[in-house]
Amino acid sequence: MDSITASIIAGLLQGLLEWLPVSSEGNMVILLTQLFGYGIEETLNTSIFLHIGTGLAALIYLREPMLNILLMKTPEDRDMFYKLFIMTGLTGLVGFPIFTFLNVSASIGETLLALTGVALILTGLLQREASKSSKDGSELSWPLTILLGVAQGLAIIPGLSRSGLTTSIMLFKNFDSEEAFRVSFLMSIPASFAAALGLMLVKGFRPDAYSGLATIVAAIVGYLTIGRLLALAREMSFWKICVGLGALSILVWLPNLAF
Repeated sequence: MDSITASIIAGLLQGLLEWLPVSSEGNMVILLTQLFGYGIEETLNTSIFLHIGTGLAALIYLREPMLNILLMKTPEDRDMFYKLFIMTGLTGLVGFPIFTFLNVSASIGETLLALTGVALILTGLLQREASKSSKDGSELSWPLTILLGVAQGLAIIPGLSRSGLTTSIMLFKNFDSEEAFRVSFLMSIPASFAAALGLMLVKGFRPDAYSGLATIVAAIVGYLTIGRLLALAREMSFWKICVGLGALSILVWLPNLAF
């Protein structure tokens, strides 16, 4: 990024949308490419890096359960520690090849916008179906742990909401919404820091003052809004927003077919 305005807007967007079952990364692609004219690769790298901000916000908000998990205070905490470790590893194994492909494919330009639109629509439809399932309680089994880790890796695709995918899977497995969101955001903390670290070590991404400002804004906004937005996400039909934004993305991309 090359302006304070873009940095603040990107940070606000990340801080607000990360907690909702709509894709913060997908919306970032739409905003930075269409409004500010940034390239696809720059947008993807920036959107991944900004997860440090919301990861930090989630860590502070969930500091008590995270500390218990890290210290393995109870058998349940120890079990969650190992499951989060496996989830994070699977997220990297699945997400990194997709991220590399998306960067290589950046030469096709606006095609990624169409991909974002399709992914947003799929996320919305998945959320709609998940909302219909019963919520009589379930447990985080090892097969479900593996599935969630893979799903979190797939969410590297702009438009596929990380929280939308993971919470939908748990809702299908009869988790109540509060527990589904809690587990989803516990998952997000190690994955966010690991993704940003991998971006810098493997891809050579070097954050500048603008991306640093955006990350700070994302952390502050994320912490101030996480509680309320999680409650809002349980009350509203965000699948409609996903589908609407997805359709808009595809409409914006369609004129490129004429060239």
